[in-house]
Amino acid sequence: MRAGAGHANVYHRIASDLRDRIAKGEFRRQGKLPTEVQLAGRYRVSRVTVRRALRVLHEERLITRRQGSGTFVSPQPSRRIPLMIDYTGSMRDHAPNLTRRVLIWKWVPAGKATADTLEVSEGELVLYAERLDELGGTPVAWDQAWIARSFGESLGERELGHVDFVEMWTRAAGFRLDSCRQFVEAEAASARAVTLLRMTPRQPVLKSTEVYYTHRRRPAGCFVSFYHPGYIWISSEFRWPHSDPDHR
Repeated sequence: MRAGAGHANVYHRIASDLRDRIAKGEFRRQGKLPTEVQLAGRYRVSRVTVRRALRVLHEERLITRRQGSGTFVSPQPSRRIPLMIDYTGSMRDHAPNLTRRVLIWKWVPAGKATADTLEVSEGELVLYAERLDELGGTPVAWDQAWIARSFGESLGERELGHVDFVEMWTRAAGFRLDSCRQFVEAEAASARAVTLLRMTPRQPVLKSTEVYYTHRRRPAGCFVSFYHPGYIWISSEFRWPHSDPDHR
């Protein structure tokens, strides 16, 4: 079991239960959730665990928190998954039931753009894959991956199909990651994105390009992901170093 997984499973279950209750309109009359103390008693957990579950729902914009007043259901709760650069962590918190299907995986000659990105020779074989992520049978994301040969030889369909792929990848290929560069943009959905993500033609799609670098600053792989904006939105957070959370 991953360190902290037991605790994580608890707050995931609480968040999931509250999410379902919000969807059913259980809190609609008062518009207000029980207090942290009441929720801790209901679920027989600590307030810290309850607070972590509420944070998950707040990040999904399902609830609002007002200091001194309590926690309220958002006026028009419409759940979308907030996605940070850590895709696995985002899905673990907000969509633990997400599943992944490998559509294509094969070795292909690197074109010029791929060769430049991965710093390999043009025409050198690289691993190419396409994967589709679904939530309750609904497609929410599709990605294309190009992985340099030395970092892809140990991969197969089983490894590529893991939602926590980056962790699986580094273990299988035996290397350490140093950094990831991400570029996010919106563009009109391509014909393939329309088909796979069940979108309207020319509807804007969120596109994220990520290049992963090893601790030796070698590019290991490039991933281009397309997110259905009806289900996923890009979120980020910056914390100033040495900030004091109690200072106002």
